This record gives sequence, structure tokens and C-alpha cells, in this order.
Amino acid sequence: MTAAKMRAMTGLPLIPEMKMSWEAPANLPKSFDVRERWPKTVVPVRHQQNCGSCWAFATTTAASIRFNIKGHNYGVLSPQDLVSCDNNSSGCLGSKLYPPHVYMLEEGAATEECMSYKSFDGRTPLCPSKCDNGSAIIRHKYQSIARYSVDTVMEGLMNDGPTVFRFNVFEDFEKYRSGIYIKRSNRRVGGHQVALMGWGEENWVKYWLLQNSWGPEWGENGFFRIRRGENECECESSGFISGRVE
Repeated sequence: MTAAKMRAMTGLPLIPEMKMSWEAPANLPKSFDVRERWPKTVVPVRHQQNCGSCWAFATTTAASIRFNIKGHNYGVLSPQDLVSCDNNSSGCLGSKLYPPHVYMLEEGAATEECMSYKSFDGRTPLCPSKCDNGSAIIRHKYQSIARYSVDTVMEGLMNDGPTVFRFNVFEDFEKYRSGIYIKRSNRRVGGHQVALMGWGEENWVKYWLLQNSWGPEWGENGFFRIRRGENECECESSGFISGRVE
């Protein structure tokens, strides 16, 4: 991946730098993985390609799994719905953390079967009035918005499923292949949103486990780990968000 392509896929507002260290609550397990806790609910790693739609993929990945955990089994929700139809976000030019969750609360999201992804080339199609096959669009809504701090997000993850996780991407992130990412570059590329799927510890280094939207060939089969507890790339000071499902 070139630096230019990475910038195109991370074109979100940068998070202000803040130095902090943090310890997880002592009553929680040392490791947790949504894929192991609810294996039948997970959705495939997808690829946003040349569109800054990470926010839509992160939101619909977390939402899909949360709906599945509650037994709704809608399948995979459509990032294209948010890219094309959420007027408070900016399509392939990105979004802040909160607006897509307001959209999920007020409008909901269709399934990928209804509205497949079309913004591979960086363009944002108009919001359609019908599904790809001509049938009526049925959207699935959140009941409320769930915002978490770094002190509450782990318990929320264990009880309800993934949340959206935001961090700053630095230039050396393009070289990530495996292991626990700790930034070595000081050159920030842009903000990025992914789905928080768990946490753990390896060789005394604590980490967050994330599902990215750069395809299954990237990183650890589409996932990556980033150091936990040191506000790596401002990931812990930026807050976490998802939606509540009944």
C-alpha cells in the first residue's frame, strides 16, 4: 500500500495528541475476543478500497455483530447505505464519530444484499430509493446510542459486542504485517475508524484487537493489534461508540 492510498482511506479528522497511561479494571479477564465469544455472529473483513469510508465499515461491522448477538440475524449491514444516504457525513470524504450512529438511530441501515458497496473508486452515488434488485429498502435501527470511555468500553464489549474505535494513522502503519503495532513514525497521515473486537497481552505487551476494512490480505487476515494502555496513536483518549440493540 502506498502512502497516498493510505491517506485516501484515512481521510478523517486527526485526533488531538494527548499523553496518558491507563490500566484496565482489575476484575476483567486478561484477554477477550468477540470471535471466540460469539463465533456465529462475526462478519467478513471487507475492503473500502479508494474511498474514505472506514467510518461506514466500522459502524456497520459493529452494528451487524451486535444485531446478530441479539438473535436478529440480519446478516451484514451495508456501508454503502451510510456512505450514500447519511447527509450528516461526507461519503468518501469521511465522517466524525457521532453522525453515523445518529443515522443508525434515526434511519437504520439496509443489508448488503439490498445495497451492495459501489464506492470502490472513491465516488459517492446518490442515495437509492430501492434495493439493487428493485425491492423496497428495509432498514434496521439502533434503540439508542452507547458511548463508552476507556474505563467502560471493555465491559461494554464483553456484554454487548464490538464498538467503533478511532485512532490516528501514522506513516509507518502502511508497513504493518503482524504483531502489536507501536508507532515509530511522527508523521501523521489521518484519522481512521475500525471495529474493536477484543483485547489481550503478548510478551507482557497489552493490546487492543481490531477488525480493519482494508481487505483480508492486509495485516493479520484483515485484523491488527495495537498497544493498549499508553494512548497509542490517541486511541484511548478519543472515546468509543456503538449502538444499543434490544
